[in-house]
Amino acid sequence: MEINIQANEHFIDYLNNWDKRFYYIVGGYGSSKSYHTALKLVLKAIQEKRRILVVRSVYRTIKESCFSLLKGIISNYNLNGFFSYTLNPLHIRCRNGSEFIFMGLDDSEKLKSIDNVDMIWIEECSEISYNAFNELNGRLRALGKDLHIFLTNNPVSVNNWTYERFIKKAGIDEEELYQKRIIITNDTYYHHSVVTDNVFVNDEYIQQLKNFETYDPERYRIAFQGKFGIVGKGVFKNVKKANDTEVQAIVQGLSKYGLGNLYDGLDYGFSVSYNAFVRMAIDRENNVLYVYDELYNKNLITSELIDSMSYIKQKHREIIADSARPETTEEIRRAGFKIINAEKGPGSVLDGLQKLKSFYKIIVSDKCINTYRELTELCHEKDKNGNYLEDKFTIDPHTVDAMRYGLEKYKQTTFKNGEIKKPKGV
Repeated sequence: MEINIQANEHFIDYLNNWDKRFYYIVGGYGSSKSYHTALKLVLKAIQEKRRILVVRSVYRTIKESCFSLLKGIISNYNLNGFFSYTLNPLHIRCRNGSEFIFMGLDDSEKLKSIDNVDMIWIEECSEISYNAFNELNGRLRALGKDLHIFLTNNPVSVNNWTYERFIKKAGIDEEELYQKRIIITNDTYYHHSVVTDNVFVNDEYIQQLKNFETYDPERYRIAFQGKFGIVGKGVFKNVKKANDTEVQAIVQGLSKYGLGNLYDGLDYGFSVSYNAFVRMAIDRENNVLYVYDELYNKNLITSELIDSMSYIKQKHREIIADSARPETTEEIRRAGFKIINAEKGPGSVLDGLQKLKSFYKIIVSDKCINTYRELTELCHEKDKNGNYLEDKFTIDPHTVDAMRYGLEKYKQTTFKNGEIKKPKGV
């Protein structure tokens, strides 16, 4: 059958290349690398019978990213007659026998049961471990098939294993990759892209990425220029303090649009760690997070913690709490609060931090002194060689953890999912 492909010019060679085992697809936000990888796999699945494993670090993130993207492409190209879907578990099957299997690395036992896989797509590959990558590479052993692994990611840090494995040890000149855009070695196809390669992105979105240059140069390097970053000392560079009266007025205005803009998170502590309760509001249009209230205490038994929270007791307002103490959450629920446990899981810390860093600004009321202090003091630890570590920190940031939990259900303004929408009339 003939399919009228809508693709960005810079990705045409990538769509047509099937010569290599590894495809290292790296670039800035919104460059359409995930879209074209999904498109490439859908087209191959129609052409020949394939067993394709789609992987992310955390399973719960797959439905709204890879699964949704693949379904969208199938629908946009009027291919629904060729495919069927299941949601539990996530699965896509083509009528010629091809299938897409979806898995998170937070369930390693299921991964070991996967067999006869001939293609693997690792989305956000920088979020998984090197050991996990090696395990996945070992899953490629289908007989009689050419085998491929597709690794898509933002160039987060030169300290990440992906840089060490595919750039440094492979002898790839980073600057040459930025200039040539495509480099091909014996076993790996390298592809670099930026948002301006994507003709389907509007000017407003491009300007959002350019704005990073003013308040977060390192993120500008990664997000707009698509270049590898170096993890700096401070975790957050988008935090500002503001007068409480001004913040409360803005939050009151945002709350008129419904509870979908308001979020509460709770982290538990006791003798050493602190209980941290943080209330937030989001200006979605301007991508700004406001922190307008906090509780910060310790040495409280559960009944005392409940008393300290009584002033915000609203049954229609959901609190997402640390899942480490489900019994405490249950006691708070029985006291009349609407509260649930956070999902957490492998990769959730970095995922939550990236969500917080994605806001144009985090504006903290000057009465929330502990939240402001922890946001501005949170730094990466160094390893024995003096390199900063992405997932190790110099303080235990209770309020930051509470913020991560509170925003767990928030679907941020994303620069990845749905990078390309099919033009009307196509």
